[in-house]
Amino acid sequence: MQNEKSLSLRSPELLPTKDSERNLSLWDYTILWAGMTINIVAFSLGAQYFNGGDGLSPWMLVLVVFLGYGLVTFLTVLAGDIGTKYGVPFAVYSRAAFGYKGSFFAGLVRCVPCFYWFGFQTWVGANALNMIMGIMFPSFNNVTLMLILFAAFQIINALFGMEAMAKFDWIAVPMLGIMFAAIVVTVCSKYGVSIPDIMGVQAAGNYSMAFAISGIAGGWITMALNGPDLARQIKRSDNYKNEGLVKRNKNAILGQLVGLMAVGIIAMMVGMAAGIYTHEWDLNNVVYSLFSNNMVVLVFCFIAIAFAQWSTNTAANLMPPAYILLNIFPKCKFWMTTIISGVIGLLMMPWKQQGGDFLVVIQSNFSTLLGPIIGIMLADYFLVRKCTLNVDDLYNVGGQYQYTRGFNMSSVVTMVVSFGLSLLAGDYSFFAGLAISVVIYVILMKNFTLKKYDQKLGQDIPFRE
Repeated sequence: MQNEKSLSLRSPELLPTKDSERNLSLWDYTILWAGMTINIVAFSLGAQYFNGGDGLSPWMLVLVVFLGYGLVTFLTVLAGDIGTKYGVPFAVYSRAAFGYKGSFFAGLVRCVPCFYWFGFQTWVGANALNMIMGIMFPSFNNVTLMLILFAAFQIINALFGMEAMAKFDWIAVPMLGIMFAAIVVTVCSKYGVSIPDIMGVQAAGNYSMAFAISGIAGGWITMALNGPDLARQIKRSDNYKNEGLVKRNKNAILGQLVGLMAVGIIAMMVGMAAGIYTHEWDLNNVVYSLFSNNMVVLVFCFIAIAFAQWSTNTAANLMPPAYILLNIFPKCKFWMTTIISGVIGLLMMPWKQQGGDFLVVIQSNFSTLLGPIIGIMLADYFLVRKCTLNVDDLYNVGGQYQYTRGFNMSSVVTMVVSFGLSLLAGDYSFFAGLAISVVIYVILMKNFTLKKYDQKLGQDIPFRE
């Protein structure tokens, strides 16, 4: 019976990645991040951070984006070391920190932003496709049909795995780069301004630095939690066991510096420039206002917009919840949980909530929700286990991660307390939740859990098939 229960933890997609299965090169990983970063949310946030002059100035946005994406890169690389070193995804490692059953709760919380953004970005892409169809067939107007078809195409692409997602990004990212360049050139020409003029625009600065950075980080903390899922696909050196943290993860670091930080700054600055002069945050409306007199360019831009959502959604918003649902419902297949994730995202209908700086607020709220989870995960791996892991028991019911009926009460208490206290911190809620969770978790583990449950600290125990 015990062996049968253990089989429920061993979905093929969740098993440790072997070296022969690691197929992402540095360039593939970089383009994968670029594809996820150069999307409608990044563009729209740039416009909404300006917020009609009430928000951030262009130079302040550069600083905020640099700090926000820098924080995300730091957290993602730290979490990604779990995937680099041991080849396990977030859904599996969370069993160590939260317990076999506790990982279900942590996973579901982590799924919420993925479902939301998949639905929202699919809606944006569907609108772009609907506009293309309207240009080709003037009487056509069916966003619902485009929504269903676009969601289906993304789900099918995700089913072919990470390598297929990266290959698609090699097509999508250049198109998006061309479109962004065209937007900047046209804005400068149409409104008689230069890039120095744009960068010199003043704003009231009504956002605090903490709120602004957490707004940037909020959309990508989900990917920090997803760090192991991505890093387990990157090719690693034969001597990785003897390498330090930085050297072992050098490809992940370089890929994110270019694909996330550099591309992210460009995407947001283009969005802000367009928002300042067109007074629009929706990329579909921006390109229509700029290129409505040139149907060829307009169609190209709408295709690029659809591709932007596609390249982000597959890796960032479909794959992570699919893995998590596999962990919760092991009898399902990956294709089933991928479809379920997509359907839930559409049923949430996140496009119903719009107006003002709603994207900034939502991003900040998500960062508050997820801060304690990333804090617990990193504290468990680096401060409690010191980068060693009993991988085999991650896949065996009744092993060292059973804790109290499948729940690690240290992580449960930490999540509740740190989230509650973070709500009292206002604009600093994300940072408070992250820091408080680390402190409380380490104290509870060392004074209670580790005294009651042997965690074989300092031992690397490999997975036995």
